[in-house]
Amino acid sequence: MLYDDDLRRQCQVKLWDHFEQRIRSQFKRLLEAFMEYERDQMLGCEPFERTPRRRGYRNGFQPRTVDTKWGTVLLRKPRIRGAQAPFDTLVLERYQRRQRDVDEAVLQWLGCAMSTREVSDTLARIFGGALSAGGVSLVVARLDAQIRAFHHRSLERGYRYVYFDAKHGYVSHKRKRRGRGKKKKAALLLAWGVRHDEIEELIDFRVADSESEQDWTKFITELEGRGLRKENRWGQRLEMIVTDGAPGLLAALWMVYPTTPKQRCVFHKVQDITDHLEDRANRKAILASAGAIYEGLQTPQQANLRLARWMARWKETEPEAARNFAYRFDDTLIYLNAPPKWRNRLKTTNPIERLIQELNKKFRKAGVFPSAQSWERAAYI
Repeated sequence: MLYDDDLRRQCQVKLWDHFEQRIRSQFKRLLEAFMEYERDQMLGCEPFERTPRRRGYRNGFQPRTVDTKWGTVLLRKPRIRGAQAPFDTLVLERYQRRQRDVDEAVLQWLGCAMSTREVSDTLARIFGGALSAGGVSLVVARLDAQIRAFHHRSLERGYRYVYFDAKHGYVSHKRKRRGRGKKKKAALLLAWGVRHDEIEELIDFRVADSESEQDWTKFITELEGRGLRKENRWGQRLEMIVTDGAPGLLAALWMVYPTTPKQRCVFHKVQDITDHLEDRANRKAILASAGAIYEGLQTPQQANLRLARWMARWKETEPEAARNFAYRFDDTLIYLNAPPKWRNRLKTTNPIERLIQELNKKFRKAGVFPSAQSWERAAYI
């Protein structure tokens, strides 16, 4: 017999509903059997058994619901009386009414910038349980505690190299009346570090209004206050800071770390030439020749000789682009002072750019974040 598409889909839905009901039923019986076994072990006797080893009496059951990947399951949790302590099962953590898989799903959806209301509705559709937006907020409360601890942890051990950059996005600002507010530009300020044991990690992040000097100064000053200093008490120094050359960031760094060498990203320096071209037809050739200056570079003297030849080639054809590239050219050569094995990693902001690429993948569907806090949660997860 041939089924049309609608009938086939109906049969599939009924079949999977039947499977889920069977799984929930088996899951319910298994958990209840475990809890009754735990009660027997706690009391020290079987049902109706008379023994001096008895440590209490059975006192019926109480209802307990748990939201699982197969839907909401209503359990009968055993009770006791006359014992030294109340019965507390190991099957279900105290006050834990959701299976860990559900909590993890909540956190993952929040990591994709879904609001608590959207998460609640999705849980209701997929798992069959009705977890309110308030319930979702309780789940993420522990995540907020982890984020606060991350933002306040000590940085006293210090970092050898530090990269700074920012990812731009939009955050909704609340209106005075009901409803989601107007979206406004915002920036996720990021600090990536190489520790003295050569382990690389995210140092910290903050959602700010922009990449202004004020926002960067506040972020960097907090890091310095938590222990990210030019030298820690073990004599280990912050040897270099790598940036993309953003004006607000550089101004903040000169204020907080005036004596620490600051490497300007080679890639960004070369790409900035594009903004000053008079003839766009020269773009490919001038960028290629500028990038070639840094290939196999060993000393600043060698770089300056190559720059002089490059200037002779382009200063007449593209005077503004040539003048802009030569300005503070030495800032792109700081990496040559590092050990050879670190030079390729320090000449650009690639390590932190890869982090931003991963965040872009995660936030692809986000569009506008409901709040700065939701963006921080999504970045942390």
